[in-house]
Amino acid sequence: MPLLSNSMQESRTLNQSRQHHLDALRGVVALLVVVAHYFVAFYPYTIFGNHGIYQQRSIWENIFFYPPFGLLVAGNFAVCTFFILSGYVLSYKYLGEIPRIKGIIAAMIKRPIRLGGLVLFTIILSSCLWYSGLYFNNAVSEITHSKPWFSHFWHGSFELRQLVKNIVTSLFSNGAIYNPPLWTIPIELYGSILVFLFVLLFGNFKYRLLIVGILLIFLKSTFYVGFLLGIIIADIVKNHHFISKLKSKNIISIVLLILFLYFSSYPSYVYPDFMKGTIYKILPDVSRFGGGYPMLSALLLFILVTINRQIKNVLHTPLLQSLGRVSYGLYVIHFLVIGSLSSWLFLRLNDDLGYSRSFALVLLFGIPISVLLAYWTTIYIDTPVIKFASDICKKISALVNVDTNHFT
Repeated sequence: MPLLSNSMQESRTLNQSRQHHLDALRGVVALLVVVAHYFVAFYPYTIFGNHGIYQQRSIWENIFFYPPFGLLVAGNFAVCTFFILSGYVLSYKYLGEIPRIKGIIAAMIKRPIRLGGLVLFTIILSSCLWYSGLYFNNAVSEITHSKPWFSHFWHGSFELRQLVKNIVTSLFSNGAIYNPPLWTIPIELYGSILVFLFVLLFGNFKYRLLIVGILLIFLKSTFYVGFLLGIIIADIVKNHHFISKLKSKNIISIVLLILFLYFSSYPSYVYPDFMKGTIYKILPDVSRFGGGYPMLSALLLFILVTINRQIKNVLHTPLLQSLGRVSYGLYVIHFLVIGSLSSWLFLRLNDDLGYSRSFALVLLFGIPISVLLAYWTTIYIDTPVIKFASDICKKISALVNVDTNHFT
């Protein structure tokens, strides 16, 4: 009985306050994406292995095919974590509750505006860099041999007419032409809508987890699996109190951590022949199923964070909380830094300092600059856009006379 009471009290606390440790987790994962992109641009062997023009430069590059070092270049794992996070956060307050129809509809309207602000800003910024000839990725790829991956971005001449057309007709679907990481944003948008539709139709349905299971079967080959997994975890945390039993067993956290470190380092982009020489050769190929092992590792991490109080405490540290607040800005701005400033700096340093030292300095300066730019875009672009989207939701709620507290 005391266990049940404690669990119910914790559930009410979670329901009344923002789960700030998840903000920090998003920031950590965004930083992993940044690191992974730096390595694939300058040390592509760490991602692709030894095939084609992607050649090994240093013996230490082999460590990235072993846990836990592979986590540093696990970009797909980071993306899958984003999707699980969105499924969890967007569904949590609605699951097991009487449907707030107008509120959910308003949230659906708010979502593309909230995502679109930084998408539009970075597309315009990237277009200015492209038009001005300030992308140096092609020249860098001739030295780093990150071809064709790094060399095919911003390829050819910039076309203003095409930019206007893409902004007007396909802002989300064609954003990756100008800012490659934006390929995930349409999935984020449609996945969010999927979550909102689910809670609208089944949020208070007794057998809603069965519906999620059916959706998992139909969407098993897509990244939308991440959003559905987020819904499942949110429902379990909020409405099924046996989660407290897992929190009390340290052995479960240890097992989850070991499994996470193993699967998160899975080299998703290497050729099958190269895979045979790694510790992952015993694993079957599951890449066709909802993100494969990166999605599995993201799920393991999310469960671990959910049940382990020590990890939550670490994620509540001020530094990680600050990183979480600029995570979206960091995700959408960093690649422009890599293609422009970081590539330019590498070209200037390489002849005098050599390859490895030049890369170290590029990484040392590039990440802080990306974080600072993320902070700036968060303050001056993202925050006003969020306020604008919230104001629209409030106006909608005023028209239908509903409470707007849950829109924020």
